[in-house]
Amino acid sequence: MKNTLLFLFAALAWSATALCQTPADSAARPRKRVFIAHRGVNMRSTVAGENSLEAIRLAKAAGFGAIETDVRLSADGALVVMHDSTLNRTCLHADGTPLSEPVAVAGKTLRELRSDYILKAADPARRTRIPTLEEYLAECARNGLYTFIEPKLYDPTGRHYRDIVAAADAALGRDRYVVTSNNRANDVIRRTGIDDVRLMGILYQTTFERIEALGDVIVAVSATRFDEADYSRQVARAKAAGLMCESHADKFVHFDRINRHDIDFVSTDFLAPDYRGQGRLLAEYARTDGFVLPASAGEGAIRLGEGQSIVPKRQLPAVPFGALYLELEAEGSARIELGGQTFTLDVPDKRTVTHQVLLHDAAPALRITALAGGITLTAIRAKVVAFEQ
Repeated sequence: MKNTLLFLFAALAWSATALCQTPADSAARPRKRVFIAHRGVNMRSTVAGENSLEAIRLAKAAGFGAIETDVRLSADGALVVMHDSTLNRTCLHADGTPLSEPVAVAGKTLRELRSDYILKAADPARRTRIPTLEEYLAECARNGLYTFIEPKLYDPTGRHYRDIVAAADAALGRDRYVVTSNNRANDVIRRTGIDDVRLMGILYQTTFERIEALGDVIVAVSATRFDEADYSRQVARAKAAGLMCESHADKFVHFDRINRHDIDFVSTDFLAPDYRGQGRLLAEYARTDGFVLPASAGEGAIRLGEGQSIVPKRQLPAVPFGALYLELEAEGSARIELGGQTFTLDVPDKRTVTHQVLLHDAAPALRITALAGGITLTAIRAKVVAFEQ
């Protein structure tokens, strides 16, 4: 029988009588890295439409410092913001009905894209029209977000890339955006004489040498496609060359890898950016007295009850839009349920681990279940934060 430590966050923040509570400032300070909202904060087209203007505003509210978006061409040559070559995954008909047949972005004029289709979102009121690149960049500028732009088209003439750069220059200014690609677009941009636009090369899609040769470049090092050794080697190589690094993570295993390396930009669809006071703090818990959570009750397991769960035992209601932050100083193995994510923690030697997830209409529950060998928890800190919608 595995032993479980369950946290039910109180509706109000802890009072001074909470067990072993320490001030929030006692937690380790996060490094100054920038979190990128991948296609805006949309959480699989639920809280907002993917690549929508609303997803930009939610990214700002949640504390993201940057945003990533994608550009395609309509049938009449307009630059529109859309990741896929078809509308089917992210869009509905204007009346809210699903698309029954494939609809190619390049097969519709700008007028048709904007009048006949809307972006998917759980709340019908948030189903908005497909933005043009100019509209999208203007909203990024209004929200002060550094912008990563990925052309989803190959243009060996460079004309469309020059149009993208011109639009970004006009809306953001040349030092406030990055163009990113598998290097085909990047190579053309440099070949056409645009030398002072920052680029990002995606390492698993090309070579390090090809990215480095671009000059003024960020190296995207995949935390999911490289194993631990290769990831460490590629990050070290980029840093030795004086280059910034970007990595994407949605799960603990990849975020933990990022946390153990010097990464400048963290891209994500589901994780919350580092907490720096953004939003409204709903609840906070800290325990630093240290205790062992054994794997079986026969080993003197800590049971649920006063001293092990947050009291009073009233769980916060579902958070419409917010985040749940966890920091553990731990040694051992456990299964952790944090918000809507479940992951295995395996720490043979004591160290600090963190995870942080966005919440959308979800209860901020935290459950820690010891696995074989148990787990020693030297410190636990957790926060629940609500963001404006």
